[in-house]
Amino acid sequence: MPKRILYVVPAFPVGGAEKFLIMLTQALVKEPVLQTIVSLGADNTLRNELDPAIHFVPVPRKSRFDLKALKSLRKIIKEYNPDIIFTLNFFSYFFVRLAIAGRRGNTSVFISYQTTIHLNKKEQWMHKLYTSILNKKDHILFTSKNQEEFTVKEYKIPSRFYSTIINGIDLHKWHLPDNTQIGKDTRKKYGIPENSKVIILTAGFRHEKNHEGAIRSLKILHSKYGFKAYLLLVGGGNLFDQTIKYAEDQEMKEYTKFAGPQENVRPFYWASNVFTLCSTAVETFSFAALEAMACGLPCVLTEIGGANEMIVEGLNGYLSQTDDESIALNWSKALINNFSADTIHEFTRKNFSSERMTDEYKAFLLNNSSN
Repeated sequence: MPKRILYVVPAFPVGGAEKFLIMLTQALVKEPVLQTIVSLGADNTLRNELDPAIHFVPVPRKSRFDLKALKSLRKIIKEYNPDIIFTLNFFSYFFVRLAIAGRRGNTSVFISYQTTIHLNKKEQWMHKLYTSILNKKDHILFTSKNQEEFTVKEYKIPSRFYSTIINGIDLHKWHLPDNTQIGKDTRKKYGIPENSKVIILTAGFRHEKNHEGAIRSLKILHSKYGFKAYLLLVGGGNLFDQTIKYAEDQEMKEYTKFAGPQENVRPFYWASNVFTLCSTAVETFSFAALEAMACGLPCVLTEIGGANEMIVEGLNGYLSQTDDESIALNWSKALINNFSADTIHEFTRKNFSSERMTDEYKAFLLNNSSN
């Protein structure tokens, strides 16, 4: 009899965790497994990228602990009777625990944890609550060793409750450019001169992604290091318009290009010289950084989460602190260094393939369930 896996996610927007789940469910399609995803949010942008074999059930909440959504999830779990419940992050886990309270049986609940340092004390306190209710058959799956070490220490989690599987990406999709014209055309579209240096940041416009810090760092790069580079920002979000205004206030609008959200990011990587993340929190093991490396780009990442597990300084990029001066300094080092795109791609292929990642998840899921 096929195993039944029920995935519960906070929502299904464009994001690294959601792209990970698409890869995982796709890898399990040919296995004797029935898969259903329940989304607790209204933003389900990526649902159309799922394999048709995956059943998708939206149960949007009107509030954080919407009782109607909780009852709906409880009913779904009762009818589906999953062997495994797999949640993205701890809020979904907590919601599941509320939904199955008092239910007979002992369904395994696995938590794919995609966060490291929290934005505020409230979230930190909530995670102390979440981790305190771990059941004996529950299991946390971390995505980096640094994240594991930090979280285990922070929340005093016993070793029987966790494992680590490093993130990976689809190297068939993310690759070196077939020709240089695509990058040239992308530069032309956004008014970037063909021979200029371009630093790309792909991320949702949220506080922890530190887009304003990136703009300030660009200003330092121009004034202190003499690189008249362009900053190419790809993504959308609540702070998008505010960040445009900030670039104007900093007199950096000419050199800061806002591409908005994009379905296909590869042409933007192929138009760039360096990938960066200036994050100050949350970042764990960035799929965007792996994608950029697979496309041949060196990375300058703030040393958050697992950044130092994917960067070998001088080989495929540099690590910086979260302050503007450190970011600008390391951008200048990356722009001077004659990195090899082939070497960076090969490094990514050897260490961070989706096949390696999904094989490890498949082995874990198919060998661990309530049946």
